[in-house]
Order: sequence, then C-alpha cells, then structure tokens
Amino acid sequence: MFRTLIQQHIVKRSYTTQQQQQLPYFISRTTNNGLPVYTDFKNGGTQHLTIIRRIEGDAEALKNEVLELFPEAPKNFARVNPVNNQVILKGVHMNEIKQWLVEKGF
Repeated sequence: MFRTLIQQHIVKRSYTTQQQQQLPYFISRTTNNGLPVYTDFKNGGTQHLTIIRRIEGDAEALKNEVLELFPEAPKNFARVNPVNNQVILKGVHMNEIKQWLVEKGF
C-alpha cells in the first residue's frame, strides 16, 4: 500500500551531499530498496512497537527528531537501543515514519 502511494505521487529522493552533511545520521535502504521501518508485537500481542533499523551515525538525534513528530507523546515513547543502534517507538507508527523519512530524502 505504501509503495503504491509513493509510486502514484512519484516521490523523488534527493541525495544531495549538503543535506547528508547537515544530518548527524543516515538510514540506508534495504536490499529491496525499502525503508527499514518495522512493526513488532510482543507480550502476546499486547505491546506494539515500531522499530527503525539500519541507522548510521547519531541515533539519539534521530530519536529527538522523531519525538518532534509526536508532541503529545509520553516521556518514554521512544528509546535508542545502543547495542544495535535502533530507535524503538511505542505503538504502530510505521506509515507515518516512512512518509516522514521519504520527505526527508531517505
């Protein structure tokens, strides 16, 4: 569904060196050219998580920018897993995060 939305609007990614130097992080795409944003259900399906993977650089800066998208979110809404450099959000926000990443040029 998300791919067709992108294809219909012909969203072009802008890979300029100036934009990449301004951001302290980079999110690489998967081998199938998709964004590495996934949902996970834990505790028998009662805990819903959104995971942003394949982050190179400062994951904490990415987490802070994602928190700006959800101003009414509680304090523990997002966290960074320092072992594998992933940002984990509470709730299912995969489509919103993917749309935001496409708008940022990833």
